[in-house]
Amino acid sequence: LFRSGWLDQVSRVDPEMRIRFTSPHPKDFPDEVLQLIQERHNICKQIHLPVQSGSSRILQAMGRGYTRETYLELVQHVRESIPGVNLSSDFIAGFCGEDRKS
Repeated sequence: LFRSGWLDQVSRVDPEMRIRFTSPHPKDFPDEVLQLIQERHNICKQIHLPVQSGSSRILQAMGRGYTRETYLELVQHVRESIPGVNLSSDFIAGFCGEDRKS
């Protein structure tokens, strides 16, 4: 589970240094990180959230530990917690057992 302590410490080293926090695991994303990103002017309001697939069945086969629905709930929570946040992601196409319906 990611903790916000190191992000807090890094953001205090040089308040003029811009920090971009990327790739938290969607199943381990604590509210304290969102609060820190919202509060600190030197932490970029941009988060890269890897989703890997839009199918809960495929996510389970990948062993990701979250579903499509919980990912979408996290995206909504991030948007509510950090107004104006920019989100990016990555997807895997053609995972074993995946078809057009997945």
